[in-house]
Amino acid sequence: MMKKIIVLMSTYNGSKYLQRQIESILNQDGVNVDFVLKLLIRDDKSTDGTLEVISNYRSIEVLDNKDGNLGVKRSFFKLLQKAEKADLYFFSDQDDIWPKNKIHRYIKYYEDNVADDNIPIGLFSDLWIADSMGESTGFKMSDKYNWTMKPDYKFFSWNYRVTGATFAINFSAKKISDSVPIEWQGQINMHDSFISLLISVVGELIQINEPLLYYRQHGNNLVGASNKNKGLKYRVNNLFEIAETMLNDNVKVHYWLNNNKNRYIVSSKKYKYFENVYDMQNDRHLVNRYKLWKSIKKDIILFKIRVAIFIELFFSGKHRTV
Repeated sequence: MMKKIIVLMSTYNGSKYLQRQIESILNQDGVNVDFVLKLLIRDDKSTDGTLEVISNYRSIEVLDNKDGNLGVKRSFFKLLQKAEKADLYFFSDQDDIWPKNKIHRYIKYYEDNVADDNIPIGLFSDLWIADSMGESTGFKMSDKYNWTMKPDYKFFSWNYRVTGATFAINFSAKKISDSVPIEWQGQINMHDSFISLLISVVGELIQINEPLLYYRQHGNNLVGASNKNKGLKYRVNNLFEIAETMLNDNVKVHYWLNNNKNRYIVSSKKYKYFENVYDMQNDRHLVNRYKLWKSIKKDIILFKIRVAIFIELFFSGKHRTV
């Protein structure tokens, strides 16, 4: 039986790059032979002709956007909510390029590594960093960052590896995304990082050590491979924003686990970890917070993130919860 694949794309003023990305998805090897493919798009109120580009492809299904401009995070949650049952759901940016074998390789990894479809599964691959024309620079994301450490829930609590443009999840993982409260969707760091964090706690993430995306870098990227070209003030402010959202995302996992304890089998060790993060952010006693910090700081691989979180916890006075 052929696999059913749904590709989810949120667009916003992407007409300059969109055609090449759409065609790289629709022309994947094995379409209608090894799997059936649906490209589901929600446009977030573009003003540049993006919808006109999409209208040239009759096979694309477009969600209505009467609910207005939601922003990329809420737009993707809307796509996940509206998507019908499928074997795998792929997240897609509007400006990247997929190699023709991408879906084939993901299906192969899924079939070789997953014995039970009821387990929430996420898959993510390495990627080629591409220039503004979509051509590979010869560098992979794993060349820029150390990918040798096997990531687990502790890693994903404080560090990045899943790039949404390379992310795919099964139906059991989609049900996790459906359980994220609407009021959280605009507050979390990013939809892909939060969903992957939840999957790392109650399911399994599979790392594919192949570059299966051309990750285009240009001036309009919402999230790029590096901020080194941005000004110092932007980078410092961005660092502290990331630190705060990481803390708050982990606190939300604590709440989510308490609200979903009857749906998933989660070890007491994992429960305790996120309870400690909650206490680290909210305990009134500085000594208690510091003791918890000492037990957790080793999981924060990037030194600059570690420093930003320390300052956020002990000097900024912003001890916020959901």
